[in-house]
Amino acid sequence: MKNITLTTLSVFILLIGISTSFATKAYGTHDDVAALQKQLVTMQETLMQKMGTMEETIKDQQEMINDLKEQNRKVVEIPMPNYKDNIDTETSDFQEIVGREIDDYFTKEGTREKMVKAGFAPKLDIGYKKGFYLKTLDDKFSVNLRNRIQFKYEYRDLDWGIEDDSSFDHRRVRTELSGHAYDENIKYRFEWESSSDDVELLDAYVDITHVPWANIWMGQGKVYSRQVLTSGTTLQMIDRSVISDEFSFQDDKRKRGVAIHSDKILDGKIDYLFGVYNPQNKFTDNTINTMLYIARSSYYPFGPYESYKESDWEYTETFKAHIGGGIGFEQIGENSGASGQSFSFTFNDNRDEVDQTQILGEFGFKYKGLSLVGEYHYRKRKLLDALESGDSGAEFGAIGEGAALHDHGLFVQGGYFVVPKKLEIAGRYELFVPDDDYAGLNSVGIALYDVKTYEAGINYFIHGRDHKVQLNYRSVNYDGHYRSLGLGSIHNNELLMQYQIYF
Repeated sequence: MKNITLTTLSVFILLIGISTSFATKAYGTHDDVAALQKQLVTMQETLMQKMGTMEETIKDQQEMINDLKEQNRKVVEIPMPNYKDNIDTETSDFQEIVGREIDDYFTKEGTREKMVKAGFAPKLDIGYKKGFYLKTLDDKFSVNLRNRIQFKYEYRDLDWGIEDDSSFDHRRVRTELSGHAYDENIKYRFEWESSSDDVELLDAYVDITHVPWANIWMGQGKVYSRQVLTSGTTLQMIDRSVISDEFSFQDDKRKRGVAIHSDKILDGKIDYLFGVYNPQNKFTDNTINTMLYIARSSYYPFGPYESYKESDWEYTETFKAHIGGGIGFEQIGENSGASGQSFSFTFNDNRDEVDQTQILGEFGFKYKGLSLVGEYHYRKRKLLDALESGDSGAEFGAIGEGAALHDHGLFVQGGYFVVPKKLEIAGRYELFVPDDDYAGLNSVGIALYDVKTYEAGINYFIHGRDHKVQLNYRSVNYDGHYRSLGLGSIHNNELLMQYQIYF
């Protein structure tokens, strides 16, 4: 068909050329003939290109027709049920075989590309894989949608004569959008929290990964310690440790800024991050000329593994471990402990009053369902400007310039799958030691309390990490010395249950 069409077209163009030649001899010049011939050649080339495109389309359609004929032949060869046999076609082998043949064809690799080229399908891939996704077939753009619900019950047996409480709560209700744009190395992520009255933007960042050893991250997201960087969907216990909360910079685990990072150094045996962020919480613009500076790194002597996911649900076949650390520094006007357990500076309107430095150490391993992680935190907060007597934070006495508080905290946490990938038992120990030697506090006979937490848990995984039920018992002991008030330590007991579905 193509040859006949091209022959006809060539003859047609030749006749036009001959006619034009004769006409030109009678009426035109040599330049006119050359211009006309050039136009005819251009027309011929354009028509040839269009014919080639049409041929490719017809070829793709013919391939699909041939494939469908082949599938039809297989179906025809299947013995038809005899109506005399009174076969229920809804449950018959015939219907099952036909359905399987059709499914096999439309899920076969390359079928969708053929359908797109033939004009029978859009140039998009839509489906579900760890979330609902949509992407272009050239893989330049993609978006993945995931939702998470964590519904928690908590009962607290409180000390010091305080009435016990019992409550249901949406621990997390979140929606996530992630993917890449323009190419696979420009990645993005958004995450919203909607468990309260207002919808809150938690994550909004872009990660550019063209250079494997120096990725560029910019936007708003979690920073500093490994447990904070671990997703709430993969925590071994229901809540993060009190230590992770206490040693978050300015009460907030998320910051806005830029960072350079990589997890590809020495074939994944080293990861690192250097970042600069606004020192206040994630929604606050910086009003001073100093920033929060963070550096962290980890070493994996036996190769990389799922170290930023707690519990060894993957059942790591060979021993894997990590050791790491980090440091953070900021100089800022206001600073307070996240959980109210450490002493809080409250200053006058003058800024740049606190010089805060934090140091972090981490370790962990996984092996055949057994896992262990631990973190040590140190924080030094040095007062650069003294409080005046009329300030609200001077109830324990004026603080002199150069005074500093030194706080320490650590936790160790582990678990073991008694039934691989299904049932895990876990436990955690925490210790928080604030600085209680400050003269302003001791002058009134009050020292800040140490906090010890013991926690045990059972995790049942229904469908992997994404769908699970957790049960925790927690004992919180405030071992303070309230000498002037004649009060002893506080011991609170808590029972927590949580259901998670992540899809």
